[in-house]
Amino acid sequence: MTKNTILWAEDDADDLQMIREILQKNQQHFDIVEVRNGKEALTFLENSLVSVGLPCLIILDINMPVMDGKETLAIIKKTESYKSIPVVVFTTSESELDKKFCKKLNTEMFTKPPSYSNLESTLVKLLKFCNPD
Repeated sequence: MTKNTILWAEDDADDLQMIREILQKNQQHFDIVEVRNGKEALTFLENSLVSVGLPCLIILDINMPVMDGKETLAIIKKTESYKSIPVVVFTTSESELDKKFCKKLNTEMFTKPPSYSNLESTLVKLLKFCNPD
């Protein structure tokens, strides 16, 4: 796996499409691996560990089916092989409990902005967590 691979766990296809468009528009060279829930994210990490290598960044939504972002984040943070990967929560939630949960696990939480231009600037901030060479 390249140093520019990002694992993005998001169940909203429209959000993922906008993210792809912004990356293309800004000529950002990241490979985005898209999964729809936390269980798929953990399966991807497991498989990557033994095959192609781990991503440079994991971006999680909180509200996903099967396994939500909070449960996924807790597992990532307690798994020795994954806990050094930067993780960012990118969600519609503005809940103080969610913010406290993320802070407790040393994870940045960004609330999805309502406008395309704000989404673009937020995405640029998120990508800085990847630190490609």
